[in-house]
Amino acid sequence: MDTQYIAIYAIVARIPEGKVSTYGSIARAIPVPRGARGVGWAMAHCPQNIPWWRVVSASGRITSPQAALQEEILRHEGVLMHGPGVVNIHESLWQLTIE
Repeated sequence: MDTQYIAIYAIVARIPEGKVSTYGSIARAIPVPRGARGVGWAMAHCPQNIPWWRVVSASGRITSPQAALQEEILRHEGVLMHGPGVVNIHESLWQLTIE
């Protein structure tokens, strides 16, 4: 597995239940070539044990091919939504800290 993907998955694994992060903030933390798109590519190949559903666009939009499932899981975890397919990013954003 690509070391870049491993670093992305390590960050995503830290996002707590009820919170989300964005493709862009993860890309800036590592940094990832091609930025948010690079994170998106990694998430498209994400292992089952990584909470892929906790990663959304910077606007809070759910852009996954599995959008309905992602929204269902996020709502179940208590993530606040603005409406269908849009996370309340201001209330639900996890503040990534690099250790």
